Amino acid sequence: MYVLLIAILFLISCVGFVLFLRKKTDHPSDENQVATLLRYMPEGYIGLDAHGVIREVNETYLTMTGYKKSDLIGKSLDILFSPTRKETLVSQLKTVEMQKSVLMETEHRCKGGAFLPFEVSVTSLGEKSPAFMCFYRDISLRKQSELSQKYYTDLLRYVIEHTKSAIAIHDKDLNYLYVSQKYLDEYGLKDAASIIGRHHYEVLPDLPQKWRDVHKRALAGEVVSAEDDPYVRADGNVEYTRWECRPWYSQEGAIGGIIIYTEMITKQKNIENELREAKNYLEALLTHANAPIVVWDAAFTITLANQSFASMFEQHVNEVLGKKLTEYAKHIPEEFRIDLFRQLDENLEITSSELAMLQKDGSIKTYLWNASPIFNPTSGELVATIAQGQDITQRKQIEQENAQQLAQLKRWYAVMTHREDRIMELKREVNALLKKEGTPIRYAAVEESPNA
Repeated sequence: MYVLLIAILFLISCVGFVLFLRKKTDHPSDENQVATLLRYMPEGYIGLDAHGVIREVNETYLTMTGYKKSDLIGKSLDILFSPTRKETLVSQLKTVEMQKSVLMETEHRCKGGAFLPFEVSVTSLGEKSPAFMCFYRDISLRKQSELSQKYYTDLLRYVIEHTKSAIAIHDKDLNYLYVSQKYLDEYGLKDAASIIGRHHYEVLPDLPQKWRDVHKRALAGEVVSAEDDPYVRADGNVEYTRWECRPWYSQEGAIGGIIIYTEMITKQKNIENELREAKNYLEALLTHANAPIVVWDAAFTITLANQSFASMFEQHVNEVLGKKLTEYAKHIPEEFRIDLFRQLDENLEITSSELAMLQKDGSIKTYLWNASPIFNPTSGELVATIAQGQDITQRKQIEQENAQQLAQLKRWYAVMTHREDRIMELKREVNALLKKEGTPIRYAAVEESPNA
């Protein structure tokens, strides 16, 4: 409206000036005043003959473009146009001649070669061989503003189109203005060009009534959102979304439309359900396992344990959770305890470590322990350590009994071996005496032995 008002005022001034010039034929004495007015008027002026040749130019135009008067007088206006210009000067002058007065935008080449944008009012004078009066107003600032606005509009469109979130911007009539590629992908839409300018409900006709109510609330100024919202499609499939719908405001402060941020979280929901099922399964497995299992964090605080572990210390599992692992170190003999924590410090794990643990009744139970660290897959930081033990007390007792029996057998074997050697020695002594007396030997087998 502001630009249109300026254009109307500019046109009125030009028409008034034309009427003033027409009166100069009735008042020849005013020609000097007209020349002075043309010279110093704030708009640039070029006077053309019927063929588009420059016959007059004022100082304002020369100042704006850097030319001298001698550079332009007698030259065709074509020398100021870009070679890529589509319309010819003749066709433009014909249009002005038919309409008598035309307001349009153009650009002229300045003395230095750059092009300057103008808003020009061209008026035709005369009938058979008309002359043309051209009044130029520099609109470079306005053009820069338009280019800047276009740049930021294009930048906004680029940012929205390539954001990782599904975003759609609608006007107050719910027609699409901008849309992101993620939005197109998640709703199975072809491309932005196919929906821009179309009504939201035309593009997605199966939207439930609750969404239409949300749009009304947002257009009334409310911000509405949901974190985990099921969305049933026409084919019966259920999608889960995280969304927010909020109004956007015009420069005057009125609601201009709504912005819808949508994140399809169906895959995340499926993963969450799978993880929940796996967690429940593992918890049930851990809880009912006969072997003691314990989990502690980087600060050696017990975060998870089963009753089998707690029963080792005659406690309930709830009494164990939250305590430090070091509180139970007193049940381990010092030499084993030192080696255990050394392994945890150096390797963050325990491999087949046998620990003899003192019970409250004074007895000793032996456990075989294995422990493994759990790291954050993103940062590599130690999250927790999980350990599992196996009661091998009976096995150790059997091993000790077997070892004792083996030792006893070795002792009996040694005794028997020594006795056999002594008998062989005595038989050889008898044979030696018989030989000495000249009688036959009694124990021939001894004599044939390789050890004889």
